[in-house]
Amino acid sequence: MSFAEIVGHDRPLIILKRALANHTLAHACLFSGEEGIGKKMTALALAAAVNCSVAGGNGGCGQCTACRKTASGNHPDVHLLEADGDEIKIDQIRETQAVLSLKPFEGAKKILIVDGAERMNAASSNAFLKTLEEPPGDALIVLISSRPRSLLQTIRSRCQEIRFHPLSRRALAQVLARTRGLSEGDASFLAALAQGSLGRGLAMDGEREKAERNEVLALWSRVEAMGPGDALAEAEALSKDRERLERLLEIGVEWLRDAVIYHITGEEDLLVHGYARDMLGQWAERLSLPRMLANMERMSMSRNLLGRRVSAQLVAENLLLELSIGQRA
Repeated sequence: MSFAEIVGHDRPLIILKRALANHTLAHACLFSGEEGIGKKMTALALAAAVNCSVAGGNGGCGQCTACRKTASGNHPDVHLLEADGDEIKIDQIRETQAVLSLKPFEGAKKILIVDGAERMNAASSNAFLKTLEEPPGDALIVLISSRPRSLLQTIRSRCQEIRFHPLSRRALAQVLARTRGLSEGDASFLAALAQGSLGRGLAMDGEREKAERNEVLALWSRVEAMGPGDALAEAEALSKDRERLERLLEIGVEWLRDAVIYHITGEEDLLVHGYARDMLGQWAERLSLPRMLANMERMSMSRNLLGRRVSAQLVAENLLLELSIGQRA
């Protein structure tokens, strides 16, 4: 467990390495940024660096007992606090305060990592504020939040906030290729879908994602030849699974977005579906830009209607009738 394992967060790492080297690390830090982009991993690497017996320029060595225990979640001085259900409750904060009041068992500092800090309720937030106002001298507190503005301003003001940004597509693709053994094309595809989130990229099933997109394209091919009766029959079938319909619409908008971009720029690197650039090129040649934009708007409006709990069958009927008529116009 070391900073060397963190990819794509150069600025946060520079700040943390400099603070460690100069012995100016704040007693409380707030790691903010979108979910799944590496904040928790960086917090654990920081914990390893603080308690590592042979820490160097990359923080923890990754090999000593302290580093191995931190990585496995078994270090007695590194504590992870997460929500109990939907909230971080006041009893959890009080237990944590009791732990932090003790001297480190075997490390240089006691370290508390609060993952999902925005889940503290009013009572637990006020209780936690007391810990920040009177911090133990040998403790380090790291708050992790994807919604830092949900925290009390008095809590935020007592922490050094370090902002994490989504990973670049290239950096994320490299990590996915290495960790999941993916081809360059598959890694780039998942990296585009994950939108900078390593957590999402690791969780996604690439084959399923492609199968869903093939389903959308097959549906689109059928739409081109549909009459009103066919459109109504297809709509009835689609409306039986509301979640699937929402997913197909989401992918449809995403596909058309790629077709529009390819139509305008011809830049493959900007595409989510770069693996299907030849097919996107055919779309860009066959469909006019106004037609693609109009279809994107129809699909987006249909997604919004489903989100407002409008009848799935009514939404599907209107959409497929509009698309089939539009295709023949």
